[in-house]
Amino acid sequence: MIKTQGLILKEQSVGESDKLVTVLTRSNGVIRCFCKRAKKLISNVSSACQVMTYSRLGIFEGRDQYIITEAEVIKSFFDAFDSIEGLALGYYLSELAINMIPENMPSEDYLQLLLNCLHAIAGNLRPLPVIKAVFELRIMLLGGVLPDVLFCCECGRYDTDTDTMHYAPIENKLYCPSCCYKEGMAHRCITVSMASISAVRYCITAEPKKILSFQLSGRAVRDFSVLAERFILAQNDFYCRTLDFYKNTTEELK
Repeated sequence: MIKTQGLILKEQSVGESDKLVTVLTRSNGVIRCFCKRAKKLISNVSSACQVMTYSRLGIFEGRDQYIITEAEVIKSFFDAFDSIEGLALGYYLSELAINMIPENMPSEDYLQLLLNCLHAIAGNLRPLPVIKAVFELRIMLLGGVLPDVLFCCECGRYDTDTDTMHYAPIENKLYCPSCCYKEGMAHRCITVSMASISAVRYCITAEPKKILSFQLSGRAVRDFSVLAERFILAQNDFYCRTLDFYKNTTEELK
């Protein structure tokens, strides 16, 4: 029997009363577990096995499957979100976790990252685009890949007089304005403010508990969000459909 804490990332119906859930556990990473009779309201595991619920779990490890036999709710983030935008972002972060977190290995850092970001969404602690970008950058960092934004890759400049720099997502390189045009990279780069670059630099170097301890406003929020999204899309070979759901939701509510 495995005793652990876990966040339910996804749930699927199996038959009339059972569920198959994808769980990010503290001790075993991402695993898929059967929940017997979890769709019945009288089940003792029903509420604790709902999507975006953080629970204490007792998991039986069979020969070829995991079965949740005990479950107790610690916190339901699904019930804590007060907007469709926040819910959509929660789904996107959960899908990223499924795609990027290793299976069957300790995942304390990944779980804490996701819990911190869901807590920030539920508490309206930061703008949603900022929370989204922080999660994208840090989950990539935990996987061993980070955006190369410390210096201009050609001349080594740390900042510029124009208050902008240029980032090439596919190449994962940063250029000052002069080098960007000199090297013919303008068509492959996005132009971002120095404030957003500073936010990326902070995010990838901050202690885990302080990853959201910064402020952004105006254009810098957009630039920060765009850079992180372009970076994670360029460096991976999958696409999360929930990203479209999040974008459509935010567009509709503008």
